[in-house]
Amino acid sequence: MPQRKRPFRSRNQSRGRSRSRKPNPNQNRINKPETVRHAVFLLVEAHRIQKKLVRDLLTTMRIPDELKPQAGAWAERLIVRRRTIDHILKKCIARPADQVQEQLWTLLQMGASELLFGPTDVQHAAIDETVELCRVLDHDNWTKFANGVLRGVQRLLSGETTDKPSARAYPLTPDEYRLLEEDVFPDPAENLTQYLGIAFSLSDGILREWSRRYEPEVLLPLCAATLRPTPMSVRVNRLAVEPDDWQAKCQAQGLDITPTEFSGSFLVETRTRLSDLPGFAEGEFVVQDSTATMAARLLNPYPGSRSLDLCAGPGTKTTQLAELMLDRGELIACEVAPHRITQIEENAERLGLTCIQTHFIERNDPQIPGEPFDAILIDAPCSNTGVLGKRPEARWRYSIPELHLLNEIQMQLLETATRYLAEDGRIVYSTCSIEPKENEELVTRWLEQHPEFQCTEMQHRLPNGQQDGGFCARLERVDTEQEEDTP
Repeated sequence: MPQRKRPFRSRNQSRGRSRSRKPNPNQNRINKPETVRHAVFLLVEAHRIQKKLVRDLLTTMRIPDELKPQAGAWAERLIVRRRTIDHILKKCIARPADQVQEQLWTLLQMGASELLFGPTDVQHAAIDETVELCRVLDHDNWTKFANGVLRGVQRLLSGETTDKPSARAYPLTPDEYRLLEEDVFPDPAENLTQYLGIAFSLSDGILREWSRRYEPEVLLPLCAATLRPTPMSVRVNRLAVEPDDWQAKCQAQGLDITPTEFSGSFLVETRTRLSDLPGFAEGEFVVQDSTATMAARLLNPYPGSRSLDLCAGPGTKTTQLAELMLDRGELIACEVAPHRITQIEENAERLGLTCIQTHFIERNDPQIPGEPFDAILIDAPCSNTGVLGKRPEARWRYSIPELHLLNEIQMQLLETATRYLAEDGRIVYSTCSIEPKENEELVTRWLEQHPEFQCTEMQHRLPNGQQDGGFCARLERVDTEQEEDTP
């Protein structure tokens, strides 16, 4: 296995506003959470300052293991619904939001998130515990203000729900809206785009693009699909077990398993731990959304071939390629991040796959040894707009300048794949985006620069709450001999 190099890491870190203070004897207590709400506060603050993913922060912060699942879920819910929460908080505060201390605003967001999206029978606890957290954080002077604001949010809630959007209703689920006591949002009948941005907590940039492409009957369910992750979806490892046999094992345990349109892929409707599904330790399945399986199926590498997964981490699609190859041949899995190399190797070991070789590459100068490849998969970095329900932070990173930067990376990856492709080989380019600028338009632009290639098949999906959104296209060299023979 090639020696891995550690990439350069900058020591510069973004910092939030702070004041010089004397050492606080309570500081250790403040930074070591003993409750879920305290852990949520630390996670959201770290995300605000460091701009890191919540799931990455959970691996590095001093949060007790028993608090991590619920704290992570609550923190991500707050991040997803942040625009809605902020909009309602501003209705309940007399002063401008930018005149509220940043940490205090985080506490208000936490309390409002519980009131707006949590169970209705714990509202008093949500307020009381948020106020108590002010004291835990050594800010007794915040308690009266926090209590007043959150009780103002509570008074806005009517306790009733409806199945239609309106100026006084925001979505809890795609089919259920919670009613407020007064109009708080733009009227969707007059300005649907503004309503969706605030009530569904999406950026204006995303809504501008989507409202130009989709009619209201498509746009509304598309926005609803961004509010929560899709149900767990798994792909059965056919080298270890037949799909029907694995489904029968699940049904014998009383698990609700639904086949998808793709053979061997199932939705797990029952809430359960991954390790409790039958055959986990034996490598009988891997978690993978059915949309994500399209790219490997489209590439369809042959057993015994030499194949390349150019952006392989964490290895889900890599293992699917290996299974399609019947674990015969050579499959090189490349990554620029050492921890993702480790993930690929762990996935391959659990699934019992031996044809996968990991290879660390430099981002700007990838060097891959050996002969050209018969099949190359590019699962490119993208805006993630097809999986916003799973990637809470992605909805706030979206911008046209960011898309342009991603386009440069995506085009560079296609150029790299071209250099390593065998004469009669094929490339599949895929993203978990639904943006034409990263998908159809980018492929068309690349083909204009490479007339020796043609797109032989293209697939795309919108997220719908049961499956993610995504795109893939197969690119092959033009058969010049056949063109010359054509009269």
